[in-house]
Amino acid sequence: MRNYMSLFFAFLNLKGKDDLALVQARWAFVNKDENLLTRLQNINLSFQFEVEQQVNGVFINFFGFNGTAGVWRIKALEDCGGWLERTTVEDMDIAVRAHLYGWKFIYLNDVKCLCELPESYEAYKKQQHRWHSGPMQLFRLCFVDILRAKVLKLSPPLAIIYIW
Repeated sequence: MRNYMSLFFAFLNLKGKDDLALVQARWAFVNKDENLLTRLQNINLSFQFEVEQQVNGVFINFFGFNGTAGVWRIKALEDCGGWLERTTVEDMDIAVRAHLYGWKFIYLNDVKCLCELPESYEAYKKQQHRWHSGPMQLFRLCFVDILRAKVLKLSPPLAIIYIW
C-alpha cells in the first residue's frame, strides 16, 4: 500500500503544472541489509537519489528516469514519440527525448517507493551490464538531436557530457 500512496503523492505534483512531464520518487530498498553486495548497492544508489537526482531536479529540471517510482504525463510521452524499445535503457531514452522536447521533471526525495536490489553477484552483473551498455546505445542514437536541441540550458556539448 505504501508504494501506491507514494505514487499518488507524485501524481498530485503534476496538477496545474502543464510543462511538467515526470515526477520521480526516491527508491528505498527492502533488502538493503541482506548481504554485503546489497549494502554496497544501497550506498551507491542512495547517493544517486539523495544527491544527483535532487540537484539535477532543482537546477536543470532534468534527470534520468529510473524506470519505476515515477508518474508521467501522457501528453509528454506522446510528444516525444512514446516508449521505445530501441535500447536496453528505455527509461533513460524517454527521459532524454522528453527533455529535448522542453518538458520539465521534478524529483521528490521525501517520497519513497520500495524496490529490491539484486542479491547475487550474477544478477548484479547482468543489471550493471544493461545499465552501462544501454547509455552508449542511446548516446549513439541521440547525439545529433542533442546537438540540435534549442531547449537545453547548457550548451549542447556540455549537455552531452552532463547527461552521460
